[in-house]
Formats: sequence, structure tokens, C-alpha cells
Amino acid sequence: MTALTRSDRPRHKETRPMLSKNTLHLAIAFLTTSLAPLTLAAGMADGVAIEDAYVRQMPPAAPNSAAFLTVINTTATPIRLTGARSEVANTVELHDHIRDGDILRMRRIDGVDIPAGSRAALAPGGKHVMLIGLKQPLKAGAMVPLLLQFSDGSEYTVHAPVTPIRAAAMPGMKH
Repeated sequence: MTALTRSDRPRHKETRPMLSKNTLHLAIAFLTTSLAPLTLAAGMADGVAIEDAYVRQMPPAAPNSAAFLTVINTTATPIRLTGARSEVANTVELHDHIRDGDILRMRRIDGVDIPAGSRAALAPGGKHVMLIGLKQPLKAGAMVPLLLQFSDGSEYTVHAPVTPIRAAAMPGMKH
């Protein structure tokens, strides 16, 4: 009997599983944790509706502006707005006004509670979203994206038009 040489041996295509069990488990774990932030977008933000959103147009040299809107809680449970972000400003904060004699002064606040089935108006002279350190002047008619953040980690994006400042909107206002 003659021995087969390497070249004479029948060639069989090697078949290996495309993914080992460990690789498959790692892929599932990665996808599960990678997609988790997407599921955080669901939550309080799912029960929110926004009305009357706008950003105040300021003179070109003004470093700051403000966004105003009404947040409507359409759910049967309270929600809390805890912050906001926008690409048009270096810093975005929630603010409220306090009366100091005849002058209204702004103060940063930690959040805005919105009871079940209720609404919260973020309006001139009251609570609002402060855009601090504008990256460029805001032009009337431009749309400003605002990412509203809620206490459960969910987020809601609204696009607010820039509108010219209204005459005598805030007499006695001090920033």
C-alpha cells in the first residue's frame, strides 16, 4: 500500500462556525448595552407635548438669549424637566425670576415639575431656558434645536424658531 502524499490527499473545505459561542455572547452583550441609551429616550419624554416654542432674537453683540415654550404632561404621572442642551450655546440652563424690589433677577433652577395632565409655561418673566454664550448671532426665522432632558434620563427634541424681541416685553429686567 502506498502512502498518499500531501498533494494526493483529498481536499476538504474546512468548516468552522462563523461565530464562536463566546463571540456571540459578547456581540449580544455589546448590542444590548449599546442600544440601552436609545431606550432611555423613551420614558417621561414620551408623555410630553410642546406648544408655542420660540427663541428670543437678541442684538448681534448679545452673548445670551432665552427660549420659551409650554411643556404639556399628557400622562397620569408627574414629570420633571431637569435641563436642556442646544448646539447654539456653550451652556444651557433652566432659570426662573425672583423679584428684588422693583427688579426681576434670574436664578438657575434644578428643574420644573409638571403635574399629571398639566402644563408648565416657560415664559418671559418666569421660568425659561437660558442660552448662555451664543456661538453666533441668532437670525430671525432660524430654527434652534433644543434637547429637553427629564429626570428619568429621557429626552425630547424641539425646534424653536428665532423671533424678534417684543417691545416692552420685560421692563425692569436685569440679567
